[in-house]
Amino acid sequence: MPNMILPGVGIIDPRALLAAIAAEIGTATDHKAARAVAVRHMAEAKARANAALEAAFTKSPLKSRPLTHAQVYLTDGLVMTALEVARQYLHPLPNPTEAERIAVLAVGGYGRAEMAPQSDVDLLFLTPWKITRWAESVIESMLYMLWDLKLKVGHASRTVKDCIRLGREDITIRTALLEHRFIVGDASLATELNDKLWSDLFRNTGPEFIEAKLLERSERHRRRGGQRYVLEPNVKEGKG
Repeated sequence: MPNMILPGVGIIDPRALLAAIAAEIGTATDHKAARAVAVRHMAEAKARANAALEAAFTKSPLKSRPLTHAQVYLTDGLVMTALEVARQYLHPLPNPTEAERIAVLAVGGYGRAEMAPQSDVDLLFLTPWKITRWAESVIESMLYMLWDLKLKVGHASRTVKDCIRLGREDITIRTALLEHRFIVGDASLATELNDKLWSDLFRNTGPEFIEAKLLERSERHRRRGGQRYVLEPNVKEGKG
């Protein structure tokens, strides 16, 4: 992640974090206890990182964009660790099939690599075909860990075909997909999604997309009063 307020090693080291979890997780008696071990280590890493970022931003309060990039780097590290814990220790699969692949992508502001300290973590869990019971278990365990870390997670589980179909039907979903970013998992799935989005959804639909976004903005402003001059404006949704 370029232009961060701290170097990556001063924020989070996913490999070292996973090694620390691996050294202790074998003593857990069941999945719940194993997940608790992982969450404890991740929560400690998150607290250290946030303290370091707060101190760095206090020293350089004009470096807001480098701070947002650093928040993304921290969140990426936690998401990567959660996936590896889920698939290596909670739901190991000795001989995975082609159907048992998963990629985790960031969408929305997180996908753009722009995160304030309290931003939502919007995730897309991508599978090749209909989701398997193994993938369901991995996703569920990941979400529980991220929720236990007090992250505000928005999520969707879809196939590549689902993304194309829903992107055609819903402009909000199309916007989120436009800002997708691969985090961890099966990179070939993310590449397939990117190729299909540009060949089957985004190409030659620019004017239609812009018109839809303008209409969406007008409707959002209308719901918030339709004028610039209000006593308590909604900075994100309101006009002006």
